[in-house]
This record gives sequence, C-alpha cells and structure tokens, in this order.
Amino acid sequence: MLVMMRYKFGHGPASRQAYERFARWTPPDGFEIKSGWTSANNHGGYLLLEVADTERLLEFSAQFRDVNDELDVMPVVDLGTGVATVNKAYAWLDTL
Repeated sequence: MLVMMRYKFGHGPASRQAYERFARWTPPDGFEIKSGWTSANNHGGYLLLEVADTERLLEFSAQFRDVNDELDVMPVVDLGTGVATVNKAYAWLDTL
C-alpha cells in the first residue's frame, strides 16, 4: 500500500531530535520510503511510503510521534491508476 505522510515537528529541539533519530533508524522489512521532502522552513515535510501492512506504519509513527506535533497519513494511488478507477466508478454512477 502506498501512503503519503505529512509530518510537522514539535517546538524547540524537536526537529534536531527527529533528524538525529532518523539518521540512526533502519526501516523494517515491508516498509520502504519511496521518496521524501523536507520543507524549506524546517517545520516538517512529506514522505511517500510503501508499507506491507498498517502495523508497520503504526510502528514507524510511534517511533517518531514524540518529536512531531502532527502526523497525517493518507493512502494514495498512482495518478494513472486513480484516474482509471474513478472513471470506472463514474461510468457505474451514470447507469443509475
């Protein structure tokens, strides 16, 4: 499952603690960071993750929750797949 995670660091030394912890962290099997972006203001960023199951996502969130004020998690699909899927749903709606 592909997941987009938006994180926002806590106040004070939280961003430094998060980066130091992340530098020592190793992803478990079934958890891959496909891409990531840090905001230019150093308040947080985004991660595109591929996870085998929600338990691995929960474990990752818990390992960094204390240094973040916000962790938003959104399952996502590739744009091409999403367009085809939504158009299929709209076609079904048109039959009603």
